[in-house]
Amino acid sequence: MEPSSSKHGPTPNTCRLFQLPHSLILDILSRLSIIDILHCKCVSKRLFCFVSGAEFARLHLSRSPLCILINSRPRQRSRKKLQSSHVYANAESYQVSKLNFTPISNVPTWDISDLSACNGLLCLVGPKKDDPFYLCNPILGEFISIQPPYKDVQKGCWGLGYSALTNQYKLLQTYYPTVEFTDKMAEIYTIGTGTWRNIGKAPIHCSTLPFDAFLNGAIHWRNFLPKGGEFIQSFNFDTEQFGTVPPPDHFLELDDFFAEFTTSGVLGGCLFIIHFPDFAKFDIWVMKEYGVKESWTKQFFIQDMYPKGYGSDTYEPLAVLSNGEIVMLLNNQEIVCYNQKRKHLRGCKFFKFRSIFDTIAYTPCFVSLYNVAIGEQISRMRSTGVHDKICKDKFLCL
Repeated sequence: MEPSSSKHGPTPNTCRLFQLPHSLILDILSRLSIIDILHCKCVSKRLFCFVSGAEFARLHLSRSPLCILINSRPRQRSRKKLQSSHVYANAESYQVSKLNFTPISNVPTWDISDLSACNGLLCLVGPKKDDPFYLCNPILGEFISIQPPYKDVQKGCWGLGYSALTNQYKLLQTYYPTVEFTDKMAEIYTIGTGTWRNIGKAPIHCSTLPFDAFLNGAIHWRNFLPKGGEFIQSFNFDTEQFGTVPPPDHFLELDDFFAEFTTSGVLGGCLFIIHFPDFAKFDIWVMKEYGVKESWTKQFFIQDMYPKGYGSDTYEPLAVLSNGEIVMLLNNQEIVCYNQKRKHLRGCKFFKFRSIFDTIAYTPCFVSLYNVAIGEQISRMRSTGVHDKICKDKFLCL
């Protein structure tokens, strides 16, 4: 005689996953890859609800890996690529999983001259002075359009940030109000308000942002003409104030000429700064405790970097893999990988581009603009199907 099933117990067709506690289901699903989560949306309405909520989006974002987003700029529009790549170690080699974004499914335009990303969202801007900013989530195909604060003015640096204090995304734009290029001003746009606010003067020598600029509620960039040790400048999105971060003591001894041969940014959750004394070897200094000058530590020593050109190669570290290898941007033209044990530099065949390209740090996520841009006019791309949104996940051993 077969035992009878309980009236309220699981039926033969019940998925065992749904028998688990709600929090545990979210924990399991948040560990899946982007493409697997998108496929989950098509399995059942119940799974769709699990991975479409704000609670899941927050949990997934906290675990989503940092990716290298590349915006290629070929002469032929048909060869255009906007590609997100997650690089991770696999024993002695490494692998790359990639996602291709297109204007049909993911982003609102192909006319991209600059990008900024923060906390899972991406901001794009075109080449013209009056081109709008597009804040978007390319995974969900959602975007809003933000008109620049002023037209026909010379734009300065800009960047997307996030204030944990107010749980708001903000857009910073600096500009020259007059043709004399004397004082530079700054405006801030809080997503969801629909308006720009003037916040006063901005640093004159405000450059473009590095690969990864956002840390501890602020964006950071290298000062091209450092005076008085102001090598690293910053803008805090909580206080909406510009500031500086003190460099290691020996950087203060550099004269104006050698001070130009530095680069800085965020690496492994810490600020870093590099000086290129002879372009064949250099140290990577890391600030272990944010804002504490005494916490600067020489974390990596890179050597035997024989110049490809005329002795003026520059490197920007992008990521440190679990096997110790360092992925770097060479001369803003090529992505390479440095093996610290072998002191060997090799190219990445996956990152071979025939055209110039820009690259920024990007964290793919499921944060919906309907939750963070309330009050804005939110648009969706024409196609939202899984197979139209993202190409098949490809794993390439480099």
